[in-house]
Amino acid sequence: MNGKADRRRILQALGVMAAGAFVASALPETVSAFAAGVAQGAPSGGKSFPVTTVNHLNLTSANYARSRDFYVALFGMRVAWDDGRQCALEFGSLTSPNGMYIRPVTKPGEKPTVGHMAFGIPNFMSQRAAMKAELERRGIKNVRPDGEVGWSCNDAAGYPLNIWVPEKDKAMFPGAAGSCDVAASEKCVAAWERGQKNLNAAPKPNGKGFHATGYSFIVLNVPDVAKERDFYRDLLGMKIIYDKPEGPGAECFLRFGQNTLHLRQMSNPAGKPYCNRFGVTVENYEQNLVEAELKRRGLKPKADSKLSWSIVDPDGYQIGVSGAGFSEHIANDCHGSNATCPGGPTG
Repeated sequence: MNGKADRRRILQALGVMAAGAFVASALPETVSAFAAGVAQGAPSGGKSFPVTTVNHLNLTSANYARSRDFYVALFGMRVAWDDGRQCALEFGSLTSPNGMYIRPVTKPGEKPTVGHMAFGIPNFMSQRAAMKAELERRGIKNVRPDGEVGWSCNDAAGYPLNIWVPEKDKAMFPGAAGSCDVAASEKCVAAWERGQKNLNAAPKPNGKGFHATGYSFIVLNVPDVAKERDFYRDLLGMKIIYDKPEGPGAECFLRFGQNTLHLRQMSNPAGKPYCNRFGVTVENYEQNLVEAELKRRGLKPKADSKLSWSIVDPDGYQIGVSGAGFSEHIANDCHGSNATCPGGPTG
């Protein structure tokens, strides 16, 4: 069969898909790849600055040290900065890690929350001015510097982001925004060093837990999935792997680096966006062995498909312990929900 005929078949298949006769998982692999390219090639215009890592999720905790120790012991996360009151954890690559900030709640009894996300990008400083110009051109709200090595803003729904920061930098740590207007300043360097002084006393992975490599998913509940999808795709270069932007149960999965952002429709369209769940990908995932280890630790795992278990951390955050490809499995095999996985919710 010649190239023209192949192309005609692909275009015909895409036309049928648009009419709703097929779902993505029913298409041949070549057609699915071509369709994904078409979807990614139609942004709203302007420059895109693709992100590669989650520099950090900002978690508040009733007891930061207890929470820190939990993530180090269970997932093998590394303590990168700790001043005795708050800390930064890293996992995965040593040079381009994903991370987590853990800070105390403001008031005793306050409910812990994921206050913001920060997305890492290579070569931040060389793109810093162009990033700000693009944010202003798009009319993004609440644009402000996060020290010298970051831009912060609100996303399309108003959720706070450190939208761009370096993948890894000594001027990016909990509290850096207040002391690092100039990254090389004595004030910034001193604040960084305060979090380095006692790292030898910080807990270390003991090799008995899992080895985390990235975020298998971060769930952001929003009032308008389509609007949020366009923001993260067009501005941050995330790649759509599942898209159901309208109707009951609307959601969209966006892939970047080793991580996935899950956008989900809120029941209250006038409510504020929030993050209440995230998952961590671990190496050498085996369903039965992961279940056994989580039970041994008293964590009461619940199945979330054949590639993930759901647990609760000491502050009540819902955490997934997942194998590589979990989001793609839910997107392609389960059509967006583990309830429709082959073999049921554990399939």
